[in-house]
Amino acid sequence: MGFNQVKQIAKRLLDKSPRAVKDSGKKIFRGLVSPYARVRLSVGVQPLSFWWGRDRGQEIARYYLEELFLPEFSEDIRGNCLEFSANDYTSRFGEDSRITKIDILNLEAGNPHTTIQADLTTANDIPSDQFDCIICTHVLHVIPGFEKAIAELHRILRPGGIVLIAVPQVSMCCPEYGELFRFTQEGLRFALAGAFEDENIVTRAYGNSLTAAGEIRGLAAHEFTRRQLNHHDPRFAVEVCARAVKR
Repeated sequence: MGFNQVKQIAKRLLDKSPRAVKDSGKKIFRGLVSPYARVRLSVGVQPLSFWWGRDRGQEIARYYLEELFLPEFSEDIRGNCLEFSANDYTSRFGEDSRITKIDILNLEAGNPHTTIQADLTTANDIPSDQFDCIICTHVLHVIPGFEKAIAELHRILRPGGIVLIAVPQVSMCCPEYGELFRFTQEGLRFALAGAFEDENIVTRAYGNSLTAAGEIRGLAAHEFTRRQLNHHDPRFAVEVCARAVKR
């Protein structure tokens, strides 16, 4: 069924309703998302983007990470910090006055940003009790032994240290990135509880059925209103995040 057919059916239903319901329904229908995005949500089998919408604007998942999760816990970014792949978020969300040192961890050689090359699923040379804050975004779902990696994150944190984690729940799967897993809010908490005490774990589930549909159709964050983006239903979460503290 095409978009115009859907619109015609909706119009007929609204025309049979009382005026107040009709007017409200029309506003909801027209204000759902931008007209172009509205069509792309309902027509065709191909997504608008095969790059999570990043080639068209800010990814929906990154909106939740960059506009909600990391700002909420930005004060945790302090002392000796570790981030994966590159310094994308440590300097951006942490204040210079609170940060002592930034290390960048990579598994593969050749990344110019790397200060530590190591595999967290095997024996490595990273000292225990080393970091005050670790930012681990979109990493665990590509690690075959993510339980071992979580245990290592706990080991290399100092007592009182904090790890900030983000993983996808509803998203396109890209073979190029070797994606293996998706996490629910409960699943991420369960995975972390093997190393961190449950009472020291705070989780967040961001997104809803509308933005989840947009995520897999390749829409970008700007094609939704703030109200739509900021309505959260863990049954349809796009991004799942956690803050875990080492006791």
